[in-house]
Amino acid sequence: MDVSSSVAASYKHVRRISRQSGSNFYRSFWLLPKPKREAMCALYAFARTTDDLGDCAEPIALRTLWLGWWRQTVAINLIGEGLFDQVILPEGLIPEGSSTGTENWPIDLHRRAKEILPALRDSAKRYEIPSRYLLEIVDGVLADQQKTRFDTYEQVEHYCYLVASAVGLACIHIWEYEDPIPSSSAIDCGLAFQLTNILRDVLEDAQRGRIYLPRQHYEQHGLSEDDLLKPRPDDRLHCLVLDEVTRARRLFDSGWGIWDSLHPDGKPMFSMMWRTYRQLLERIADSPKSVALHRIRLTPKAKFGIVSRHFCPPLFRRLPVPPMELGMPETES
Repeated sequence: MDVSSSVAASYKHVRRISRQSGSNFYRSFWLLPKPKREAMCALYAFARTTDDLGDCAEPIALRTLWLGWWRQTVAINLIGEGLFDQVILPEGLIPEGSSTGTENWPIDLHRRAKEILPALRDSAKRYEIPSRYLLEIVDGVLADQQKTRFDTYEQVEHYCYLVASAVGLACIHIWEYEDPIPSSSAIDCGLAFQLTNILRDVLEDAQRGRIYLPRQHYEQHGLSEDDLLKPRPDDRLHCLVLDEVTRARRLFDSGWGIWDSLHPDGKPMFSMMWRTYRQLLERIADSPKSVALHRIRLTPKAKFGIVSRHFCPPLFRRLPVPPMELGMPETES
């Protein structure tokens, strides 16, 4: 198979992976013209594979080992051609009873690399995505294997940069923009999205033995680590969540600064993502104690309202800018 055929086949695979993922944001890719849509599929398939590897049920040591292999393979393939099988596990790190260290991996990374990386490499070259952003996505999942507590907000910021802002910076290259790249706003937007995820997932993370809210913040409200591992809907949690919501709102406001620099055909997808997360944050703010009881979600009606406004050009053109002046639409309980 020649290079062009390999790349075409790879784009077919990343479209399939993105479509089968069930992600709510796959539909937002259809707001983009085809070349950018396919590049988003390549980025999504890469990030999805990385997340799946980090979230599998294997021991941390093995997940870390496999992610290290994945990172090395991605790095080599972003600068070369057809080098999948030249990357091997370091001697002494191959699991006992395994000849190559790959037979019992939760997903076949050799096959997945051949499916994804030609399209990822082609997209990265076409849209000039710096390889460091893509490798930082892997670094974020690697960091998640080792650290389940954060003492300071600065530590949380760094984690959020790796798992969210790096993705956003890669997306901006695909959507295209006028120089200079609005990197500060892009980083803040990723922080806003991830901080919203952290608030939404307080209960789910506690069940996994993880606390992503910084110790310096929850101790200010009289909460301990045990209080967040077994969260209760009390006034202390209420105040903590509202403080984090205030912080996230400021980050959302800064993140909207991307808007003016974006190419017109990238604006609808950015707007749809921004408004979805911003509305989710407001839903959390409406019932802060609920994060201890269940995962807060947007209602189908609210999601349909956001989607319909972005897929209907006349409605999209009438959306106020910036949306901070709008106030978030009401959602059903």
